[in-house]
Amino acid sequence: MTASRGVSRRAVLGVAAAGALSGCGLGADTTVRPGLKVDGEPPVPLNRIPNKPDEGASPEQIIVGFLHAGATSGERLDITRSYLTDTLARAWIPDSQTVIYDGNEPKVRPVKGAADTYRVKVHVRATIDTEGRYTVAPPNLWEIFDFKMTQVGGEWRIDQLEEGFGRVLQEQEVGFIFRDYPVHYPAIGWNTLVVDQRWFPQDQLATRLVRAQLGRVPDYLEDAVSTDNGARLVVDAVPVRDGVARVDLDSESVADDATTRKQLAAQLVATLMSLPAVTEVVITLSGNELDLGISDPLTTPEQLGFVDRTRSSTPVVLARRGTKLVTVGDRLASVSTQHLKAASSPFAPIPKTSVRLGLRLDGKEVAAVSGDGQDLVRYRDDGSQISVATFAADMSDPCYDYGGVLWIGGSGLGRESGHRLWAINATVDADDEDAAAPQHVPTPWLGQRLVQAAVVSPEGSRVAVISEVRRGSGSTLEIAGVVRRANGLPIKTSPQTFRIGAELVEMIEAVWVGPTTLAVIGRRDKQAVLQPYLVHVGGQVEAMTERPGAVGITTTGDDKDVVLISDKQRVFQRSGGRWQELKPLTGAVVAGK
Repeated sequence: MTASRGVSRRAVLGVAAAGALSGCGLGADTTVRPGLKVDGEPPVPLNRIPNKPDEGASPEQIIVGFLHAGATSGERLDITRSYLTDTLARAWIPDSQTVIYDGNEPKVRPVKGAADTYRVKVHVRATIDTEGRYTVAPPNLWEIFDFKMTQVGGEWRIDQLEEGFGRVLQEQEVGFIFRDYPVHYPAIGWNTLVVDQRWFPQDQLATRLVRAQLGRVPDYLEDAVSTDNGARLVVDAVPVRDGVARVDLDSESVADDATTRKQLAAQLVATLMSLPAVTEVVITLSGNELDLGISDPLTTPEQLGFVDRTRSSTPVVLARRGTKLVTVGDRLASVSTQHLKAASSPFAPIPKTSVRLGLRLDGKEVAAVSGDGQDLVRYRDDGSQISVATFAADMSDPCYDYGGVLWIGGSGLGRESGHRLWAINATVDADDEDAAAPQHVPTPWLGQRLVQAAVVSPEGSRVAVISEVRRGSGSTLEIAGVVRRANGLPIKTSPQTFRIGAELVEMIEAVWVGPTTLAVIGRRDKQAVLQPYLVHVGGQVEAMTERPGAVGITTTGDDKDVVLISDKQRVFQRSGGRWQELKPLTGAVVAGK
């Protein structure tokens, strides 16, 4: 999966911050400077630089000044270090964990019984760890930081920080330092790349991205993707000159086999080409050309045999009216009542109470869960139907992955008791009961939680699961890798997960609308009703225009084409900043969603 050159920039970190820091210890640098450095990184947005400590500043002022002065990177951090004692300045690692908080400037209070020690308490919205992974915090999470002060030459300076302290930033300050970029991993068993979104400071970007790419596989993708764990740079730098990023790897550190080398090259190309300053990637082994059998300049992983499944053809879309499903184009808004009445359906009538539907990628099979959540029926486009023997209760929406596997979440019954996730090979003869039977997909991380939704990502190597301890107890949205056999059938998930969208306290449905984004029906704390949101994997939660009453969600394309189905079987599609009702429809189902 190739990341587009135009890497997303979340609106919440936009230029609204421009005026927010004018009184917070940061000023604009108007000095005329030469072009990009050899590393090819863009300048820090708006060229903001921190102010130095004021003479005679109080301990409280020094602490606040230091926090705001952390909203920079590169050489400007020397100014930030001037708030610290020399010993601490040498030890402080600004790229340790970053805590992002909301609200006004935090109050600094002295700690009773601790001389020259002051405390700051902030409401945490998110964190960015040392590997660049952005994690949204759950509601009502507070963090406390203590600062030990001392005087140096008659001026107060910070002498001691919390262990692992990196930066503490207001939400609007984050965009002055960080941007999100994709890191890529080859899917095991698939000729595609899986994206892991990371956030990095805006200095030495090419080097930072390659360091991350040469790191270990993320825990939540363990056994689902691969990488050459031993590969390392000869020198810890990746220069970019005239658009060419040059990656020189230690020849003794890189695997010998051609397949692994091609995979590593594809990873590096996909990741580095996400930088606007990079137009080509050159990879060498201790100064010698890496032979990949390609004469053209390296600009895309497709040159190395990888497929971007996000650029597939227009998906098959079925419009629903009552018990009838009709194949239509991706423009649902143009479907008329007359067309729905006149068009024939290749599928047998589906009961109105079966509102949980899934459509195979080729459009030849529909899976439907009964209204009570206990029966699963597969409808074929030849008019036949297959009733799957009961195996679970409270089943989620069915979902077909790229390889034609049908996924279902639920609560196992009988011999399936305790199980929560299943896969059905929908490509084999349904008369072969053993081959077509639901197969449990182990998810030890779920425990006894109840599955609300389970949806597989576009490339088929990740599954997003909404779960809760008991009905109404609050929801959790997690991503885990999908581990498959050589034939593509899933055997388990990665042992650990990545929790996303933690600020949403309740969620009921989700759909992938991009390689790192899900559209979700959920609500924040203290919200009375469920609403649609975009949840970025390794990023923020973004509210869409309100549309109460939704119980189902899909998309005919990306996040701009999200479709909601209400509890009254009314259908709405996103149209710019509003929801357009599609009155002829009572439902819609999209292949692979």
